[in-house]
Amino acid sequence: MKLWVIAYDISDTKIRDRISNLLKNHGKRIQYSVFECWLTSQQLKTLRERLKKEIEPEDQIRWYPLCSWCASKTTWQGSGEFSEDIKYSII
Repeated sequence: MKLWVIAYDISDTKIRDRISNLLKNHGKRIQYSVFECWLTSQQLKTLRERLKKEIEPEDQIRWYPLCSWCASKTTWQGSGEFSEDIKYSII
């Protein structure tokens, strides 16, 4: 599994809500339009395909992979907590 930071900029409220709900099923919201998701390569592929079907050409989703070293060095200021690697999968 690899940690992915996924950020999106979606103008339509209905589409934005669908994107948010899909990402909630795969990770943890860390800011309004930013999620941290621990994904296997197959989960990543499936999620990318699903999200691609939901967005419009003017929308944007960005995927930032974090290597294990980078993930372990993640820090923040203010409230928040690190998204830990999930030890199980929901099928």
